[in-house]
Amino acid sequence: MISFLSIHLPQSGPNDVTATLIEWTKAAGDHVNRGEIVAIAETTKSVFEIEAPQAGYLYPLAESGQEVAVGAVIAVLSEKAASVESARTWLAAQQRKIPIAAASSSATPPATISAHKPATKKAELLAQRHQIDLAQVFTAGDRITEADVLAYVRGMKSEEQAAEPYVPTTPPPQASSAHLCDLVDDRFPANRVQRLLIVGGGNGAVQIIDALVGVRQQRAVAIMDDNAVIHDKTVAGVPVIGAIDAARAADLLAAGEIDAAVISVSTSIPFRERIFTTWKAQGIPFANVIHPSAVVGINVTWGEGNVVMAFCHFGACATVGDNNFLSAYCSIEHHCVLGSHCSFGPGVVTSSRVHIGDRVRFGTGIFIEPGVVIGADAVIASGLAIWQNIPENALLKAKVGYSVRQRA
Repeated sequence: MISFLSIHLPQSGPNDVTATLIEWTKAAGDHVNRGEIVAIAETTKSVFEIEAPQAGYLYPLAESGQEVAVGAVIAVLSEKAASVESARTWLAAQQRKIPIAAASSSATPPATISAHKPATKKAELLAQRHQIDLAQVFTAGDRITEADVLAYVRGMKSEEQAAEPYVPTTPPPQASSAHLCDLVDDRFPANRVQRLLIVGGGNGAVQIIDALVGVRQQRAVAIMDDNAVIHDKTVAGVPVIGAIDAARAADLLAAGEIDAAVISVSTSIPFRERIFTTWKAQGIPFANVIHPSAVVGINVTWGEGNVVMAFCHFGACATVGDNNFLSAYCSIEHHCVLGSHCSFGPGVVTSSRVHIGDRVRFGTGIFIEPGVVIGADAVIASGLAIWQNIPENALLKAKVGYSVRQRA
C-alpha cells in the first residue's frame, strides 16, 4: 500500500491569490529529502522556492509556466516509488471524497501537511459550509485560518472551471445597443470620451476604474471575465457582460458601443500578450490608461495598451512599448527604452538609459543602475539592485524569508 502526501502552493505574500510555477527542480519519480527545493514559483512581487515537507518520491501535478491558485495541490510525495498516473488517481479520489480503495487499490489515506494543526472557529465554519476536510488545507502558520480555507476553495473552483467546456453566455441587457445609446455622446461624437472595455474583472479592474475616476477623457463601460460567478454583476458600477470573447468585443466595437480595450490582468504576462496580439489582429484598438497622479516628461513616446498606476514617473525622452502594466511608484527615467508586455510590481526604479526587453517581470522595490540592459523574458525578484546587464530568460532571485528576534 502506498501513501501520498499533498504539496500545496504556499502563499508568498498576504495579498497573493495565485502564483506561476517557473520550473520544477526535480523530475517525476525523483526521491527528495525533507526541506529540499522541488520547485520555483513567482508572483508579481516575489520569486520563491517550494520545499518538500517530508522525504519521499516526487510526482508533479502542475506544469511549468502554469498559473496556480494559492492552496492548490501542485504535487504529491509517496513513501514508495509510484507513478504520476497513480498520484492523479489518488488526488481525484480525494477531491471527489470517495473511498481511496474504490479509486486505486495501491493508495492509502494521506498524511497531509495540516493534518495535526488546529483551526480557528471561522475556518471550521467555512470548511463545513463548503464540505472541505481541513486536513487537506495548507497553512504556513500554527493555525488554519479563514484565509487558508478561502485559498483552498479558490483552488478547487479554478480546477473545476478548467475542466468545464466553454458555454457562450447570453448578453445581459446592459450590453445592448439600446442601453448604451446616449443622447449627448451620440450627438457630439467628436467630444465623446473614450469608452473602454476592460479585460479581466479582478483586482486589476478595480485599479483601472480607480485611475479613470480622475481621467475626464476616458470611462469604463463594460468588463469581460471568464469567471462565470461574476457575470451579470458590476464592479464599481461597471457591468460584467460575460466571458472574454474577441469576436464579441469586435461586434461591440463595430456597433459603436466601445472605442478601445484595456487589459487589467497584471500577474500573467502570457495572458496579456495573447489577448493583446489576438485582439489587435481582429482590429480592436487598445487604450493607454494613465493615473492622473503620474508624471510624464517631455518627448515620451507611447505604444498602446499600457496601464500606469498612481505616482509613476516617466523621464524626458523615454520610450514605452505596448501592453505594459506598471504598479504604483515605478519610475522609468530619461532616455530609457521599455519593451512590450512587461509587468512591474510597486516601486521599480530605473536610472537613465536603461533598456528593458519584452515580457520582463519585475517584483517590488527594485533599483536599476544607468545603462543596464535587461534581456527579454527575464524575471527579477523583489528587493534587488541591478548593476550589470541581464541576459534573456534570466531568473534573478533574492533569498526568501527573514527572522525576527526580540531585543534584549
